[in-house]
Amino acid sequence: MENTNTAMRRDFESRIAQLVEKFIKDENAYSDNVQLQITISDLSLAIADPEQDLPECDYYPMMDLVRGSSENPGQWEPDPDAIAEVAADYIFAQ
Repeated sequence: MENTNTAMRRDFESRIAQLVEKFIKDENAYSDNVQLQITISDLSLAIADPEQDLPECDYYPMMDLVRGSSENPGQWEPDPDAIAEVAADYIFAQ
């Protein structure tokens, strides 16, 4: 059975992947260096302008969280390995 910490991390990864999907679907609506913003206190997520730099948040370039699609050449898809690396930066305690 999956422990609570693992379930929380998987949920966090899923939320990041959903935001990456949103970015991919409307990539042209964002600036070139758009970032994933994670609020440290509550792990809320947002797509942020690269000029935004709030001290209570961590930032990751959205383009670092995508990879080329093997099924649809020329298109992006969320990169599960990159998303897992971001999630690993956070501790999920009971």
